[in-house]
Amino acid sequence: MIVSIVGSPDSGKTTLIETVVPLLKQRGLRVAVVKHHAHGDFSFDREGKDSWRFYNRGADVLVVCPGKLAMVRRTGENEYSLDYVYERFLKDKYDIVLTEGFNSAGKDRIVVLNPSDNIERLRKGKIMAVVCERDLPDYKTFRLKEEDFREIAEMIAEKLKSQ
Repeated sequence: MIVSIVGSPDSGKTTLIETVVPLLKQRGLRVAVVKHHAHGDFSFDREGKDSWRFYNRGADVLVVCPGKLAMVRRTGENEYSLDYVYERFLKDKYDIVLTEGFNSAGKDRIVVLNPSDNIERLRKGKIMAVVCERDLPDYKTFRLKEEDFREIAEMIAEKLKSQ
């Protein structure tokens, strides 16, 4: 199951995800997060390190150490889609995949708004809830507070059970 966390920069998307992940993990759920980085300037390494040098010479790079694995590889146009990444790498390995971003993918979502944001541009999928500092009458609304994080985690877990 995919749930996208979408909103403007500095709206609280990362805070929401980093707080909800451990709450979902406490329930025994396998959770992955996919971060959308549309700017193309992503770097997982520091200039001059071996893996950086390998990648900059054209190799795809897999870094493995005890308990961790990271891979950075070039992608084709179709491999950039959330559906491709989910089907190829995540579907059978995780119960819940949270995304930060991927607004245009149209997945069920939790929208995180800054005070002056308009929700209209973020309505590309079913809105499960909105996190903001004002009430929106047509949506289940939460704040960026501890008790609301627990309710959001519960809502996500219940959605998983209902599938």
